[in-house]
Amino acid sequence: MNNLKKLSEILNGRLEGDPGFEIDVVNSLDNAGPAEIAIAVKPEMVTGKINAGALVVKENSGIRYKNLIYVEDPFIALSILISHFLPVERFSYGIGKYVTIADSASVGDDSSIGDHSYVGENVEIGKNCEIHSGVIIYNNVKIGENALIYSNVVIREDVVIGNSVVIQPGAVIGSDGFGFARDKSGKPLKIPQRGNVVIGDNCEIGANVCIDRSTLDTTLISDSVKIDNLVQIGHNVKVGESTSISAQSGISGSTEVGKNVIMAGQVGLADHIKIGDGVMIAAKAGISGNVKDKSIVAGIPQQDLMSWKRSQVILRNIEKYIEKIKILERKMEEK
Repeated sequence: MNNLKKLSEILNGRLEGDPGFEIDVVNSLDNAGPAEIAIAVKPEMVTGKINAGALVVKENSGIRYKNLIYVEDPFIALSILISHFLPVERFSYGIGKYVTIADSASVGDDSSIGDHSYVGENVEIGKNCEIHSGVIIYNNVKIGENALIYSNVVIREDVVIGNSVVIQPGAVIGSDGFGFARDKSGKPLKIPQRGNVVIGDNCEIGANVCIDRSTLDTTLISDSVKIDNLVQIGHNVKVGESTSISAQSGISGSTEVGKNVIMAGQVGLADHIKIGDGVMIAAKAGISGNVKDKSIVAGIPQQDLMSWKRSQVILRNIEKYIEKIKILERKMEEK
């Protein structure tokens, strides 16, 4: 039974409408049917085409509809509703037929490992982990409880992964850091990478992310960090708690990123710099120096967001300015 009274209690929201109205599932606003619930953020989104049985909206949004649940944050409500109506179904159970597990490895209760996976020496896998097919786990890896590791992930030696971590397909954790010296002839000489990677609790690592091991110490991804697809994190990088890194971004070696940082897509961070807590970095920015706490920056090299916007206005009008200067020069010559 999923009537609106129950759903409003789950969402800790305020119901305005029929408490006994039954809801089958959550759906997008455009596609929701008469027995479905959807999220509406702005009044202009609610048109005559909307057929949802009920809407979840923000308090004081001004939205009017037949059945409404008012909440503090509609996007958090969306997360709760999807988890409630559409829970993730487990993909693998038990140990697959074609799995190699070293004798010295340990696998916790209720954990599963899919076909064609490999678990190396001295690996420790916690309880209730779900490891899909084709995952390669090198020696001395430690994985906490409730991990979800999708197919074709590679976890190199000595990596430590916390509890409730999700690693999407194709990620490589603990690959060699990009460290080379050059001899007198200019030939690159590899510096062995013998450190490790530590990933905290409640992190999510996107598809095809690469996180390099440190040269001697630790590359650290702190608790609740969320990393989008196709992100490169260099050796000895430190990423603070609850930071989000969007797709196609890259962080060079030995850079420190603070807590609650938001990096948009295709951001590049130079090596050996420090990004403060609460910083927001606009898409395609190139960060070459330190950034103070709670700054909002954009551009290459970075500048504060308002300065960057002003410079973009100037650049768009540069031809007009040049023409005005030429006119002024001619007038001065005539005098």
